[in-house]
Amino acid sequence: MLLQAVLAAALAAGADTTLLRILAINDFHGALEPRVYGWSGGRPVGGAPALKATLDSAASRCRCTVLRLDAGDEMQGSLASNLVYGRSTVEALSALGLDAAAVGNHDLDWGTDSLAARMRQASYPWLAANIFDSVTGRRPAWAVPYRILSRGAMRIAVVGWVTPSSKIIVKAERVAGLAFGRGAAAIRDALDAARAERPDLTVLVAHEGAFCDSLPCRGEIVDLARELDSTRVQFIVSGHTHTLVNTVVNGIPIVQARSYGTAYGVADLVRHDDGTRSWRVRVETVWADRVTPDPAVERIVARYRPEVERLSKTVVATLRDSLPVLRGEYPLGNLIADAQRAAAPGLDFALMNNGGIRRDLYPGRLDYGVLFELQPFGNSIMAVRLTGAELKEVLEHALAGGAPDGHVSGLTVRYDPAKPPGERVLELRRSDGAPIRPEATYVLGVSDFLQTGGGGFAMLRTKPATRTGKTDLDALIEYLKRLPQPVAAPAGRRFIAVAP
Repeated sequence: MLLQAVLAAALAAGADTTLLRILAINDFHGALEPRVYGWSGGRPVGGAPALKATLDSAASRCRCTVLRLDAGDEMQGSLASNLVYGRSTVEALSALGLDAAAVGNHDLDWGTDSLAARMRQASYPWLAANIFDSVTGRRPAWAVPYRILSRGAMRIAVVGWVTPSSKIIVKAERVAGLAFGRGAAAIRDALDAARAERPDLTVLVAHEGAFCDSLPCRGEIVDLARELDSTRVQFIVSGHTHTLVNTVVNGIPIVQARSYGTAYGVADLVRHDDGTRSWRVRVETVWADRVTPDPAVERIVARYRPEVERLSKTVVATLRDSLPVLRGEYPLGNLIADAQRAAAPGLDFALMNNGGIRRDLYPGRLDYGVLFELQPFGNSIMAVRLTGAELKEVLEHALAGGAPDGHVSGLTVRYDPAKPPGERVLELRRSDGAPIRPEATYVLGVSDFLQTGGGGFAMLRTKPATRTGKTDLDALIEYLKRLPQPVAAPAGRRFIAVAP
């Protein structure tokens, strides 16, 4: 079908006609309840009931075919979701009317059996064209590459993609036996198969992102779009980087609507009165105080609320200042690293990866629910024995991007960002100024995610390691309780860039 009926109606009208509206979300992370953010001016944003009402309103305003798509990372990240391994989130998103979703790296956090259970529960397909069995090279049965959706007068192919970095940013045991294809070649067969079914257009729903704080946009989804053919993929719904993306690369529009259900993308495929077609794309905020929450989704969320509130309202500490998540090194990350070094006797240092720090903290009381959202993964703290020379290798990897992609405790690291990767660390000293000796043995506290090679720290896999008996969240809560109240974040920098 080539849209003959729809195009004929548009031609008769003699004006621009919206043929298709895509409503896109990404990186929901179990954010079932609305939240006030530092940027929201005291107003509540997001929450599944408000998101449903907002999407319904956006759909009703368009007398056209509507497609609701999600770019992955649906479940991991809130008490309401994690307590039931994502069941509450998938129930709510099914009620949201999703048509299809990409698999995200955090959707693999509880393993493929848990993901398969959520796939069976969902009323919509989860798609991943670039996941393969590492032995056979074939896709696992649960890794559906694409789906043809018939909506109104249109047939739309939706193809899924998950970031190939899943191999190093998901715990090794959770993705054992899986390979994640890179580049357009990894999904060429899926695109060929979808095209053979003669859809009206093809949408890639991709858990892969970009940063557009400076132009042009940069990131893995930009690189992938450059390899694709705009005659075969006409639109990309992006995720993973929790950013606002509204750009066009290689003739293909790309949209990403921040994260946590705080925003949604609206992409209208418009036919003009001269017969040409174009996309009109925008990103809108989900203001929870601007809509009446959807009652059916509110009932779903309410069923899980009592147990969540019982746990989440326990006050752990009070905080003096705002502690936002930034790039590079920042006070919140140093506070967490200090907590991990204090997790067990005998830890000389600690290293915390930036990817495990999931939300900002605001002044006032810190309750369990907030701290859970800060560190939701339940990683165990491991004590790793290594030499000073091996410690330097670990920190070189943390500086591979030029700026620190992690936080340390018990150390100061002087480095030259202009030097080549692997040669940036100039000097390592303990916090008291004592030098780190290459031949001496030290004990480094890290999460089991890093200790098993996550984040690219493959060098840690071969080092002797023992469990401390604490999770990252346990360590943080215990540490915060011991500090003077209100808690102030540690001052000063631990990674010190040195000009050449």
